[in-house]
Amino acid sequence: MGHVETEVKIGDLRGDKIIRVKALVDTGSTFTVIPEDIARELNLPVTGERVKVLTARGYDELELTHAIIEVNGKRRILPILVSRSIDRVLLGVITLEAMQLRVNPLTEKLEEYTALLYIQL
Repeated sequence: MGHVETEVKIGDLRGDKIIRVKALVDTGSTFTVIPEDIARELNLPVTGERVKVLTARGYDELELTHAIIEVNGKRRILPILVSRSIDRVLLGVITLEAMQLRVNPLTEKLEEYTALLYIQL
């Protein structure tokens, strides 16, 4: 399977400012990550919490914020990380799960799926 890209909209929590960007779907990334310049453009406030992450270059700590993310017409407020070193948007698993989206390896596109709920009877 090659790289899967999709168009996403990212906005501030009030929805006053929304930008459209191409994102790399990264099923190996827990969080969605945006470059620092996008966070600045949208005036996203950081929470003061830093999240420790493991990257191909080693460990790093990234600022946590929240933003509106829209993919395939689905819109959610989600936690995202802000990076000074990554220059593109990475769409992580938390976002995919929250939006009930997964990568179809045959079509290399995102597709909807039904969420699971386990209830013991």
